[in-house]
Amino acid sequence: MTTYVVCDIEADGPIPGPHSMISLGAVAVNKEGENFGECEINFLPLENAKPHSATMHWFTTEAPEALKHTQHNQISPKEGMNKFGDWLLTLPTPRVMAAHPAPLDFMWINWYIQTFLTERLEKIPFSMPFFDKNGQTAFDIKSYAAAVLKKDYKDIGRDNYSIELHDNTKHTHKAIDDAREYAQLLIKLLNHK
Repeated sequence: MTTYVVCDIEADGPIPGPHSMISLGAVAVNKEGENFGECEINFLPLENAKPHSATMHWFTTEAPEALKHTQHNQISPKEGMNKFGDWLLTLPTPRVMAAHPAPLDFMWINWYIQTFLTERLEKIPFSMPFFDKNGQTAFDIKSYAAAVLKKDYKDIGRDNYSIELHDNTKHTHKAIDDAREYAQLLIKLLNHK
């Protein structure tokens, strides 16, 4: 049975490299709702990267508690990604990364894997042994929700699910909280009748 590693990241800008991932939260679940654990990492900034002013303005005005949360127990990107990789390898296989929406979170996590875990990869540019051998992909919970709920993709958002599926009032922008939230949504969608 597939292990979905539901990830959420927070970053200080729109793209990796010029900007830094400042927090990563991940929760591992399967379709049956079994929880295999979670991982939370707050990162120190990348060398030579600079926070994006508009992103930081959003954080300070819209999610100041989440920003403050990212500043606790920070570790280097190399140390943090090795911690994440070690945790992933304890989880049942096959492992698939999942996120809502996946393109954003995958971009950051894949960039950090390719940058800081290169020597641990089985075949560059793929993310084995950490994620499934079938390629460099992520399961997009938002796309899956559109298919399951028979809605147009543009009509799917964390703020417009039925309350039975998802309670957006609990969205904190703390990566680990949001990963937990999306893991629960994914389990409900996987079992939706």
